[in-house]
Amino acid sequence: MNAGRLRWSRPSRFNDPFDMQVNLQIRFDENRVVDAILQKMWERVQGRAPAAKNQLGQLLDETAPIHLQRGHQAFLSGQRPGILGSLEGLPSVLDDLNGQLQAALATTKIICLSARKDSVLMWSHYAESHCGIALEFYAPDGVDSPYKVARPVNYCDEVPSLFSEEELSDFLSGGSALTHEIIDRILYAKAIPWRYEEEWRIATGDGRDPTAEFEDIEFLREELRAVYFGCKAKDQDQAAIAELVDARYPWAEIWRCRRSLNAWALDFERLR
Repeated sequence: MNAGRLRWSRPSRFNDPFDMQVNLQIRFDENRVVDAILQKMWERVQGRAPAAKNQLGQLLDETAPIHLQRGHQAFLSGQRPGILGSLEGLPSVLDDLNGQLQAALATTKIICLSARKDSVLMWSHYAESHCGIALEFYAPDGVDSPYKVARPVNYCDEVPSLFSEEELSDFLSGGSALTHEIIDRILYAKAIPWRYEEEWRIATGDGRDPTAEFEDIEFLREELRAVYFGCKAKDQDQAAIAELVDARYPWAEIWRCRRSLNAWALDFERLR
C-alpha cells in the first residue's frame, strides 16, 4: 500500500519573500573588534591560544619567535594597520560569500513544520480558514526518519550576521574558520513577526531532482501519529479522510478542533 506524500519546496515558493533570500550582514564596533583581535593574536604569539584554524593563525604560530623578540608594543603597532585593512575589505568578501550562499540556497528543498497544533492563525493561514486538516508526525524508534534532524527556526529582529564580534575577532586572529554551517544562519532564520508559527524545518540539499521547484516525497506510514480536522471541516470531507486514515494508518489518532466559546482558543475532541 502506498504511503502518503509531503511537498518539499525551494524557497522561491515560500509565502515569505524574505525567507532564505536575504544576505548575511556584518555589524561590529571597529575599535572594540580591533582591540580583541590584537589581544587574541598576542595570546597566540605567547603560545596561550587554541590550535590555529586558518592560515592567519598558522602564520602567527610560525613567526611567533620574531614577534616575541620585538616585544608587545612593537607587535601591536605593526599588526594594527593590517587588521584595519582586513576589516575594510570585509564588504567585498561578504558580497562574494553571499552570492555563493544564495546560489546554494536557491535550489535547496525544504519541508516546514510547526510545533503547534492549536494556533488559530496557523489554521487560518494554512488550512483553508479552519476547513482543512493538520497532520502530526514523529520519528518512531528504530526508523531512519528525517524528523530526527528537524531544527527550530530562529526568529530574529535583524537579518543574521556572518560573524558576531567575538567570532570575527576569533577568525581574524586565526582561531576559527569558515564552515558549511554558515549557511544555516540564513536557512533557519525568519523575521520576528513569524514567531507565532513555532516552525521547525528540514533541509535535503537539492533533493532527488535538482531541477524541480518542488518534490512530493513519500513519508513512512508509521511516521503519521495523528490527524486533526479544522473546526469548520465539512462532514463529507471528514468522513472521506477518516475512511482513508482507517484503511492506511489504523494506529493514527483522529481529532476534531472545536472553537472555544470562552476564550480565543481551540479545544480538541478525540474521535478515535
